[in-house]
Amino acid sequence: MALYTRSITLPASPCRLWRFHENPRNLRIVAPSGMNIRRIEAKETAAVGEQFTVVVQTGPFVLRWTGQWQKVDPPSVLVDTGVECPFSFWQHEHLFEPAHDDSGTVMTDRVTFRLPPRRGGRPADWVLARFVFPVIFAGRHRAMLDWLQRERA
Repeated sequence: MALYTRSITLPASPCRLWRFHENPRNLRIVAPSGMNIRRIEAKETAAVGEQFTVVVQTGPFVLRWTGQWQKVDPPSVLVDTGVECPFSFWQHEHLFEPAHDDSGTVMTDRVTFRLPPRRGGRPADWVLARFVFPVIFAGRHRAMLDWLQRERA
């Protein structure tokens, strides 16, 4: 298994950030540029066992991703796993804890994953964790910060 973790301190309460992330429809706000989200099928609130589906297009490629909520513990933890996705294993932990200096919330994305051998296996996992995910999650975190700043204005 490969692991990728990235944290950011955001000027919002854990509850606000948790509520934003429990609704997969908000993926449109934090999706990387170039990722065209064509459809999201999801309830607005997360519940253990509930599934959600996202259909994205990047260039000529269309991907259907179905996830399932595995852990829902407001306002500190949301965990989703991949049911139908390019990975043989996917678990994304969204963790929210108050910042120690009362400046907001430390939001952490922790992704444990494995690609199947036919998609590159361990070497591809290494590339994703070192080069691809840092760009994607830095963009997501920047988009979250921008969204919060727009909401405050």
